[in-house]
Amino acid sequence: MVMANFRIGGLASGLDTESLINDLMRVQRVPIDKLSQKKQTLEWQRDSYRDINLKLASFRDMTLNMRLQSSFLSKITTSSNSNKVTATADSTAGNGSYTLSAVSRLATSATNASTAGISANGQKIDTTKSIYSQISQFDGLNKSQFKDTADGMNEEIIVKKAGKEFSLQKLGKHSIEAVTSVAVGTDTYQVVTSLDDLNANQKQVFVDEKTGKMTFSQQIAADSKIEVEYEMVQKDTISIGSATKEVQLSQIGITDFKDSITFTWDKKDVAGNIIKDTNGDPIKETKTFTAGTDVNNLAEDQFYLDKETGKITFGSDLQAGAKAEVSYDHQYFEFSMSTYNETGEVNQTFTFDARDSLTTVIDKVNKSSLGVNMFYDQHSDKVTIARTSTGDFNQSGDGKEISFNGSPFLNNVLKLDSNNEKGGENAKFTLNGLETERTSNTFTVNGVSFTLKDTFDAVNGDSPVTISINNDTDKAVEKIKEFVEKYNELIDNIQGQLSEEKYRDYAPLTSEQREAMSEKDIELWEEKAKSGLLRSDQQLSSLLSNMRMNFYTPLEGATSEYNQLSAIGITTTKNYLEGGKLEINEDKLKEALENDAEGVFNLFAADGDTLGEQGISRRLRDTVTQSIDALTLKAGNGMKTNSQFTIGKNLDDINNRITELESKLADKEQRYWSQFAAMETQMQKMNEQMNYMLTQFGYSSQ
Repeated sequence: MVMANFRIGGLASGLDTESLINDLMRVQRVPIDKLSQKKQTLEWQRDSYRDINLKLASFRDMTLNMRLQSSFLSKITTSSNSNKVTATADSTAGNGSYTLSAVSRLATSATNASTAGISANGQKIDTTKSIYSQISQFDGLNKSQFKDTADGMNEEIIVKKAGKEFSLQKLGKHSIEAVTSVAVGTDTYQVVTSLDDLNANQKQVFVDEKTGKMTFSQQIAADSKIEVEYEMVQKDTISIGSATKEVQLSQIGITDFKDSITFTWDKKDVAGNIIKDTNGDPIKETKTFTAGTDVNNLAEDQFYLDKETGKITFGSDLQAGAKAEVSYDHQYFEFSMSTYNETGEVNQTFTFDARDSLTTVIDKVNKSSLGVNMFYDQHSDKVTIARTSTGDFNQSGDGKEISFNGSPFLNNVLKLDSNNEKGGENAKFTLNGLETERTSNTFTVNGVSFTLKDTFDAVNGDSPVTISINNDTDKAVEKIKEFVEKYNELIDNIQGQLSEEKYRDYAPLTSEQREAMSEKDIELWEEKAKSGLLRSDQQLSSLLSNMRMNFYTPLEGATSEYNQLSAIGITTTKNYLEGGKLEINEDKLKEALENDAEGVFNLFAADGDTLGEQGISRRLRDTVTQSIDALTLKAGNGMKTNSQFTIGKNLDDINNRITELESKLADKEQRYWSQFAAMETQMQKMNEQMNYMLTQFGYSSQ
């Protein structure tokens, strides 16, 4: 009986049909088993080659380290008094010593602080509230110190890099109402209304009213000064989320506001749906409010603006969803500060709205390019400001490092006076008999970085401080030892696989064989089956030979006596079976590094056009890279498909052949079952005929 995926044999014959067919198929599967074993062998070989490639890549990375000066020429510094002076040296520093006979002054940062408390009437200011709302709390602050945006703005821009595009800094989130004039040096530029209107042959400029970005028709040279006069205005969009009578403008200290506000919203039916016209556009409704004079007595269509707070109160509820655009002027204040650095004076002007707080002012100053740190101390009620770098950079004028440029807010409100400045001095010291200065307590001379930590003077009885610089041979020895150990591990691994015994009687196990064995037996069997997969591999043998040659070939053109490995105490081991492993005579290596670290470095790192002119690390890197590429072509890597490397192509071929044979075996097995089924059918008919005949002769089958 034969049914899909279910067979019963021997019903008529009594034969174990399934066992017979399995025995017949076992013989037929021998070619497939051999292909599967070959496939497994190729996969093991592929994995072995890839494992070697990973080790080669790791070793190649080390060859890069051996071409760095820091691996050989690192320096060690010692100070005779590390409480006074410390130092570090880079690989360019020469061996020797430096003597500091005096440090008469350490470099300091310029600092300044309020000359008196900045709060009035004994009540401390709130640094988080707007400065405008606390005019009475600030000692020395009054409304006259605030400016009006309606009076126009003057702004200067110093061009640091030549270009055509620049931005106004004072505009902030305001919009330009009108540009009065734009001048570059003595040249006046015509303001056009569109970028398209710019003519390269004319002195013209377009100013974006919203962003303050200026685009000139001609390139503006570096170090030019752009002077701009313009009027700016605050534009707010009032959007009503739910019915209300009060709204808040974004600014306070309002100086000029229109006498009417018109709100617009979409008209809706009683169900709350937007009503549209015949074109499908929403029908708009509007309502205009006019200015009233008494907040407590407003008509339904009036509003009252509190100019101090920016709060608007309406005589009736505003419609949810209504919007209005309003433009207005308001009060602001500004100040400028100057500092100095290596390149000269740094000047910056700051502009603040009336709503800004002292915290905002401090944060903006600290984030500027001035290089200062400002903070308010509530206990002393003073503002302090300090340079973030030490030193005396202002060599002219009053010599002050922080200038407040006569700004009333800084001078009268924060009570900052340039004459109150302290510090801002250079470090002053005597190095190898030369009295000199630096702006910082940390400075570099000939690759040696010194850090001054305290003052002293050998003339007055203090001991001078000596800084000694020598080669850090211990670090170099460790680097070379690490490199040699990595090389020995690599060739030990490769040499081991090249000489590994091949057990030809131990082929990879078939599925049927694995089922009949224990896990331990499988492990022992596969250990021998995997042995010798790369035995006598020509590519790997050539790699070892080339690497040995890379190590032993003398460096041509070397000016140092250390032009080959043996000269620095590195030789091959006496056991030739180890394949050329290296051993180190540390004493000889240290001696070479102490005598000529540069020569040892060149032995490993020299560049050249020929193999002989190249250092050991350069040769090895090229050799290893070539082997990695060749092994990748043979065994691929995790990023390549089977069709991109030799073993992979062989595996694809075997897989195709197995698939083809499996299909043929399935057909053959089906034929066997069909033949046995036909035999069973015939035997069943014969049995029925025999039973009939026996019945006719009077015999019973029971």
